[in-house]
Amino acid sequence: MSQAAASASVSSRSLREVVDGGGTYADISALLDAQEPAARLAEVLSITGARVGKLYAAVADGPKMTMEDFFPASVPDGETLIYEGRNSLAAFTRFQKRFHRQAGVIVGYNHQQMSFVTGPGYFVTTLGDETHPHEILFDYTAEPPHVPAGWPAYKPNASGLSRLVYFGMKDYCRKVATGVVVGEAFKQGKPAGAFFSLTRGQ
Repeated sequence: MSQAAASASVSSRSLREVVDGGGTYADISALLDAQEPAARLAEVLSITGARVGKLYAAVADGPKMTMEDFFPASVPDGETLIYEGRNSLAAFTRFQKRFHRQAGVIVGYNHQQMSFVTGPGYFVTTLGDETHPHEILFDYTAEPPHVPAGWPAYKPNASGLSRLVYFGMKDYCRKVATGVVVGEAFKQGKPAGAFFSLTRGQ
């Protein structure tokens, strides 16, 4: 089959079908990059439950992520960048992660239905560490050096009920397509058995 025919074959299928069929990063990114933002978001949000983990595994052969991939230079410092999220849990699966860059440092927090209980879950976004050198890292163990105006008040992840959710957590994210990443959560250095996708708003 020619490359053009292969691309047409992939584009005629849904993301769920490509993931279930053993698609690679090249297959998945080609499918999503060919779509308009609203359609791309719908495709990524259709990946739920255990399939989010399958998506994470499927794009393991993708390129090394850069901070430009995640937070483009075209987004001005001081502007909040919003990613729509879907996690692999059984409930409360929709959320947003919101990001802000100041003096080259990107901080983020979790904007979701249970924030009043769990806290905002602040983290610092960096390139991946030696355990995941091709990914980016959301480090919940690092205190953010700034909290943007209008964002929730900072609450340490080791305090109250935040400790049960965010304490000792690090998320590692792989590139799926332009403006789309998929991540795996680790707690105290061990896989937490939880995955999530993020799709950048346009």
